[in-house]
Amino acid sequence: MNEYIDSRELQQMKEQLAILTQKLDKETIVNERLMRRAMKEKAGYIRRLAIIESIIITLSIPYFIWIIPNAQGMSVGFCGFTCLFLILALVYNYYIHRNFCPQDFTQGNLLDARKKTLRLKQLYANWLKFISIPFLFVWIGWLMYEMSFRYHGETLQAMMAGVIAGMVIGGIIGIKQYNKVQRTADEILEQIEEMQCNQ
Repeated sequence: MNEYIDSRELQQMKEQLAILTQKLDKETIVNERLMRRAMKEKAGYIRRLAIIESIIITLSIPYFIWIIPNAQGMSVGFCGFTCLFLILALVYNYYIHRNFCPQDFTQGNLLDARKKTLRLKQLYANWLKFISIPFLFVWIGWLMYEMSFRYHGETLQAMMAGVIAGMVIGGIIGIKQYNKVQRTADEILEQIEEMQCNQ
C-alpha cells in the first residue's frame, strides 16, 4: 500500500514538474520575443539617426557649393574641402550602417547581431577619433584664416563669436548623439549576453 502511495506521489510530482517546465519554456519564449523586440527598437533608433544624419549631410553639400561661396565670399578651396569631407561623412555613414539591420534582432542569429553591433560601436569610435576631430581642427583653422581676409573690426569679431558659439553648440550636440548611440549599442549587447546566458 505504501509503495502504491509513493508511486502515485512520484507520478504526481513528475506531472507537476512537466507542467512547470512547460510554463517556464513558454515564459522564456515570451521573454525572448520581448527582448528581441526591444533590441529591434533600439537598433531602429540608431538606423533612423543615421538616415537623419545622411539627409542633413546631403542638404549641406549644395549649401557649400553654391550659397557659401557667393554669400560669404569663401574660397573655392575651403568650400571644396568642406564638400569632400561631407561626401566622406555620407559614404562612411552608409558604410557603418549598411549591415546593421533592425530585423536581424527579431529573426537573425544573436551571434551575428552581436558582431554587427560591436562593429558599429568600433566604427563610430574610429570616425570620431581619427577623422571627425582632426578634420574639425583643420576646418576651424582654415575658416578663421578665410574670415580674417574677408572681414575686419567689429564684423570680424561678431563672425568669430558666431563661429565659436556654433562650434560649442554643435560639439555638445555631436557628443550627446555619439554617447547616445554608444549607450544604445551597449544596451543591445547586454540584452544579447543576457539572452545567451538564459539559453
